[in-house]
Amino acid sequence: MNEILKNPANKLIAIDLDGTLCTGKFWVAEPEPLKDRIEFVNNLYKKGAHIIIWTARNKIHFIKTFDWLEKYNVMYHGIAMGKKIGADLYIDDKCVNINDIESIKVKTFKESTP
Repeated sequence: MNEILKNPANKLIAIDLDGTLCTGKFWVAEPEPLKDRIEFVNNLYKKGAHIIIWTARNKIHFIKTFDWLEKYNVMYHGIAMGKKIGADLYIDDKCVNINDIESIKVKTFKESTP
């Protein structure tokens, strides 16, 4: 994972939108951009990564999603909506790296033991 971030050229990176690049509930009001994260994504793009915005949003929200990405100058190659796509790396606010599972299990077990 770190190797991909160090040298992202020609790697497909799927980046979640809600909670990752913005805050708020898009169906209530326009989400607030997380500018430092957008800058991070734009830097990956500039280094040659293939950026796909990967969101669980329904396809009926494509125009709203597209307009938001354009308004906040998010650099990307495509948008995937509603389905998981194949990628070299996923960046998401609701994930756990499988390599961290053992340490999480140990910490959780220790915390729950009286």
